Amino acid sequence: MKRLLRQKRAMIQINFYIDSRYPVDRAALRAKAQAILEKHGIHHVQLDVSIVGKRKIQTLNEQKLHHTGPTDVLSFPHHGRAQLTDVPLPQTVPPQLGDVVISFPEAVSTARRFGKRVDDQLGFYLEHGLLHLLGYHHEE
Repeated sequence: MKRLLRQKRAMIQINFYIDSRYPVDRAALRAKAQAILEKHGIHHVQLDVSIVGKRKIQTLNEQKLHHTGPTDVLSFPHHGRAQLTDVPLPQTVPPQLGDVVISFPEAVSTARRFGKRVDDQLGFYLEHGLLHLLGYHHEE
């Protein structure tokens, strides 16, 4: 019975915030994010994914990280991976892992440069940002 309740409680909720001018395969991005989370043993979580333009990502990069200029992907954690079970929430509400913000123009530019599909590049950026939220970081 406990196992059944655990399965019922588990939910990965991915919220997308994408300007309608950007043609994005949401289903592919959702599947990619779910696969990454499940691979890392996370089955009950919320994730926000925004796909934005050059000005918006530049503003976020400068205001939040104090880096000059635009970038390809940013991630903003709400809870560390270890804290996902620390916050008491109703079973129907998964804890918020964080936000991944992706630059659509940068994905287009990089995809063209390397002969890739834009959706594949968006998926790569999503994975990169999500791994940051899970605690994996660049080597200094």
